[in-house]
Amino acid sequence: MTSPVLSFEFFPPKTPKMERTLWRNIGQLEMLKPAFFSVTYGALGSERDHSLDTVFNMQRECHVPVAAHLTAAGHTRDSLLALAQRFKDNGVQRIVALRGDADLTEGGISDVADMVQLLRTVADFDISVAAYPEVHPKAASLEADLKQLKRKLEAGSKRALTQYFFEPEMFLRFRDAAVKMGIEQPLVPGILPVHDFDKVISFSARCGATVPARLHKVFEGTVAGSQEQKKLGIELAVDLCEKLMDEGVNQLHFYTLNIPSLTFEVAHQLGLPLAWDEQPYFKIAA
Repeated sequence: MTSPVLSFEFFPPKTPKMERTLWRNIGQLEMLKPAFFSVTYGALGSERDHSLDTVFNMQRECHVPVAAHLTAAGHTRDSLLALAQRFKDNGVQRIVALRGDADLTEGGISDVADMVQLLRTVADFDISVAAYPEVHPKAASLEADLKQLKRKLEAGSKRALTQYFFEPEMFLRFRDAAVKMGIEQPLVPGILPVHDFDKVISFSARCGATVPARLHKVFEGTVAGSQEQKKLGIELAVDLCEKLMDEGVNQLHFYTLNIPSLTFEVAHQLGLPLAWDEQPYFKIAA
């Protein structure tokens, strides 16, 4: 079995200590030779500026290409074009194009497919979009959701990165339905190694991801955020990845939550090679 293509998502650090941790994380995950790192986007005010600073710093310093998340929310058409030009001027060649959760701006773009087309008038960006194995919460049906996904991909996107999920069948059913809809671009499963089960339950409720009953049973009696929970999260993620790879999945996108040791350990247990054979096995950080 060939090694899958990997990518990793980070969020911009909010404190100097978190920034130092981020750079250690980057150095660690670079050893796995990923296709790209992605950086989430704060669509408003200082959060936006902080996101952009992180993207541009990583673009200058990293050995791995950086994909900038960009949301339609919070932008006019002109401000999107201006920001796309900044990405081009700073050497950022990859974008993850999203609608975003904030309110749409008057005069802005509400459709991600239109956003993709607009971005490609600035440069031949490598663009990823989002997909939802459990169907987008605002979609009328699976069919409607897939039709919208197909429009986003045909507008000039290279791939779709999915929301995280915990059951392989959920992704595989979605992939089968997408193929029947005529979608040809890669659907890249999003993987979230559980680090704190209580927090995962909380933000899964907000984003519409299902936490299956079997996970509640696995984590029953464990302490939130404990080393035990992290080890269980690694085991579950490895099992999920192995089952997906057995079904022909050859790309994996990890939501690191800026805790790379879990993701690194998942890759280690999957037998994925490091860039340098002499690198030591990395111990899980508390």
